[in-house]
Amino acid sequence: MATSLYKAQFALKICENHDKKELHAYCKTCDKKVCTTCIKEEHSSHDWETITDILREKKHSLPEECKEIRAKKLPGLKKDLHRLERKIQEEDTRFEQNKSVLNGSRQRYIDGINKLFDDEIDVCQQKSEAAKQIYKDKREVLKQKVEYLDMVTTALDKDINTLPDHDILDMEKEMRDELEKALSYNAEKYTCTTVFLPGQIDVQVLENMIGEIHSMSVVEMNEIDRYSNVIMSIKPVSETNTWVKVKDDRHMKFLDRVGNELKVMKTTCYDLITSRGGDIALSVAEKRSILVLTQDEKTITTFDTKPLYPTFISNTENDDILVTLRDDGDYFNLVPTSRRIVQRMTLTGKVLHTYEFREDGKTRLFTSPARTAENKNEDVCVINELSSDNGELVVLHKDGRVKFTYRGDGLESEKFAPCDVECDVKCRILLAEYYSRAIHMLSSEGMYLCKLCQYEQLVPFVISIYGDNLWCGLHDGKVKVYKYTY
Repeated sequence: MATSLYKAQFALKICENHDKKELHAYCKTCDKKVCTTCIKEEHSSHDWETITDILREKKHSLPEECKEIRAKKLPGLKKDLHRLERKIQEEDTRFEQNKSVLNGSRQRYIDGINKLFDDEIDVCQQKSEAAKQIYKDKREVLKQKVEYLDMVTTALDKDINTLPDHDILDMEKEMRDELEKALSYNAEKYTCTTVFLPGQIDVQVLENMIGEIHSMSVVEMNEIDRYSNVIMSIKPVSETNTWVKVKDDRHMKFLDRVGNELKVMKTTCYDLITSRGGDIALSVAEKRSILVLTQDEKTITTFDTKPLYPTFISNTENDDILVTLRDDGDYFNLVPTSRRIVQRMTLTGKVLHTYEFREDGKTRLFTSPARTAENKNEDVCVINELSSDNGELVVLHKDGRVKFTYRGDGLESEKFAPCDVECDVKCRILLAEYYSRAIHMLSSEGMYLCKLCQYEQLVPFVISIYGDNLWCGLHDGKVKVYKYTY
């Protein structure tokens, strides 16, 4: 195929626009072969040379160019080819996993539905037995009255002339009373039964029960390569602009999507967020305070967090903030008086909730809480650093009860070091992880779904979603912007 294509391309010597005109020149401007008529007409102002001259030049430069392509370009392209092959295989594997989960869910739902119907049958049987008991009780009473009436009427019919007058009158009255009561037990007057009424099948409810197929894609749009140290914080304020904090830099940089620095703010802050109204909240660890500024960097308010140091800060759905706070003790060797907490606050400093202990009020939730994110369902996601090279993701209900803990289930590496956490509009959790060099995606219930942005050498360190854009700050100082569709 390649050989025939090669021959076909180089067999063309006649101009396709001017019949029988030989292609004897080469237009450098348009990068194509031309004839004399072409040169006089549409290529008259272009830069061109004869085929002979251009080939003399090409024969000199092409071997070196080919060597450079083979040495520098082809290895990368082959790696990309290998990555695409691997992604195809991964997609086959992921389909089998999805099918397995669906079939497992199918069996659970079938078992659950069977149990529901079995329970309904049990209830139906209980109600039928109750109805039967009512009939049995009435049957027993009626049986006694029938036997009595049969006896009395036989006696009166047979012995009417020999019975005392008063006995006849008493027996006659009692017979009429019992007959009236017996007639009231007419079976046609009583219906006590159980009827099952089938429910309506609600397709929407069934679909919600089963779940749905979520399709997502991540396509790189831009790479910003102007910093050489770790990107410590990345907080977009729009589809195109973001605040960036670089390690050991006492400035926050306001960038557009292609990396132009639109603004530089000198600050000693540890982290920052922007509110829906555009105000900027900064955690200033060395002053143990939260500083709130307007868009033009004028101070609105400052509230202290003493004696604790505020570190990471994130937004909530209600435009409050989640702040990570710690004492000045050892990071990982805690003592009874150590304080490691996450607080939900308003932008005026009012504490709405403190997350520190489990339900027993004694067991700590965190060793060293780091970055946080609130999910759309109001779950609180917290990266908990257990040591300098190991950690976990702790997800809490809004009231502080532990929902689940994720420690990189299924990873080949024994170490697991989550760096940042984010949530998308479908309540899925994205987790940048150091050792796998990938962004893990989890369901809101803690089920591992897949990896996004799997790198071979780079390490995703901070992530943030704004609209359809996923911003990723890397350990080597690069910032990547992806189109994130779901």
